[in-house]
This record gives sequence, structure tokens and C-alpha cells, in this order.
Amino acid sequence: MTTAITVVGDAVLDVHVVPTQPPRPGGDVPAEIRLEPGGQGANVAVRLARRRLPVRLVCALGTDAAGSLLRERLGSEGVEVKGLSAPASGAVVVLVDATGERTMLSQRVPFAALLGELLAGAGWLVVSGYLLLEPEAGISGAGESPRRILLGCSLGSAEVSGWLDAAADLRPHLAIVNADEAGAISGFDAEPSALARRVAERLEAIAVVTHPGGAAASLDGVSVEIAATSTEAAVDATGAGDAFSAGLIADLAYEPWPPDARRLEHAMASAAELASAVARVHGAQGRVAAEPPS
Repeated sequence: MTTAITVVGDAVLDVHVVPTQPPRPGGDVPAEIRLEPGGQGANVAVRLARRRLPVRLVCALGTDAAGSLLRERLGSEGVEVKGLSAPASGAVVVLVDATGERTMLSQRVPFAALLGELLAGAGWLVVSGYLLLEPEAGISGAGESPRRILLGCSLGSAEVSGWLDAAADLRPHLAIVNADEAGAISGFDAEPSALARRVAERLEAIAVVTHPGGAAASLDGVSVEIAATSTEAAVDATGAGDAFSAGLIADLAYEPWPPDARRLEHAMASAAELASAVARVHGAQGRVAAEPPS
């Protein structure tokens, strides 16, 4: 059996809002509204657990109704939850438009300062980039884990410098970001393969950059690219990027490290197929055909 994976990131309540008409300022339009589990950490942990990987999620949860729901749903998926005490659980309002694209309004619960030495001795360690935006972003003990994976997050230009400093402390072996995040980290706009090279240089890690047309990676100076194969329209893009990350990690977790270019390419292609399938179902953790039934 592969080493257990520890994921450090948010578990939140997603409030999905799909208007049936264009929103009007000051108006009231009908909408489909759903309450579902979400959060980058939880989304990745659930997808890994569905691949029969042993997974522990370290997150912040309150004793409120949302926290109880999230604990119950994560447990039912086979995720071991280490919930750090918080005044309330986090929540995200997800506005989904007619093309399946989403706009998110987030209320995160910072918890990096609560980690202490909790991560010392972890095997595979997956860290949400959102934690590196917190004022006390140093993640004690994380730098000793033999496999460290950093996930991207929405980065503004004013946040990049501090985020990169925290990432340097983490010393990731693999970074998975989207093209917008890669552009912020790189400081310029370029094609995905060039962005991947720059991210790899800045983080001194294998870098994988996702984009609408597929994904590009830089592995020891070697470029690896895959093209998206699905032409089906997205229904809800929420969680698709997290599904890509989980699919990539799952494929690499069973093999020796580091991967070679051929194995990385295969894992990227498989991850892209999972992400595409997730974008065609509702909810960040919506089950797809490639996953076992509940």
C-alpha cells in the first residue's frame, strides 16, 4: 500500500447559486440553490479517497451545523478528518453562469497558525496555497515530509512576494497551478509551457500548469504538454481544478519518485479527463462515472 497522504486545506460549505435569469441590480430573479460540501482541501481529499488512497484532511471546523455536515460527509467518503477548532466553519457562495463558469465569494477560516508540529512525520503532504496567504504562513514540520505538493490559489499581484517566501519555506517537490496563478508567480504573460518553466525555476520544483486547452509541465528543464480531449460543455466548473490535482497526485502516488516525463504526461492526461468529467456534473465533489459508487 502507498504511504498515507495528508492534505492541509479548507473544508467549507458551498452555497451554489445558479440564476435562471441574468441577475439584476436591486432585483430578484429565480435561482437554483444547493448546499454542498466543498473547499480545496476537502475536494482533493475526497477524490483521493475515492481512488482508495489512505487520506487524512487537516482543516478548520466549527461546532456549528456546517461543521457537523462536513465531518459527516468527509467521514462517509473514507477521509480521516483532523478538524482544528474554529469559531465557525467556512463558507463559499458559488455563482454559476450559463456556461458553467463560476464566481466565488469566500469566507475562509485561517488556521495555519494552529498547525504547530502537527504535520511532522507526514509522508505525502498536499498543502493548499491559500494557507500561504495567511499572516502566519510558516507551516512547521512540513519541510521534513519526503513528498510535498503545493496547490495554487487565487493570487493578486500584491500577494505574490509573501506567498513565494512561504512557498520557499515549504520547499515543494511538485506545484500544481492554473495559468492565471502561474502568470502571477512568473510576473509575465506567456504560453503555458513557458509559464511552467518559470514556475519550476521560482519554486525549484516540478511545475504543472493547467489551462483551458490542457496542461503543461516542466520537469528538470524538460517540457511536457497534453491537450484537452473533451468537447462537451461544462455544467459547473466548481472543483474541476481540484479534481485535476487529485487525479495527478493519485497516479503519481503509486510509483517511484520523481516521475519521468512519460509517466508525468500519462498522469496529466488522466487528471485532465477526470477534471473534464467533474465539470460536467453539479458540485465540487459531484461523483463521476470513473469513481466508485457511494
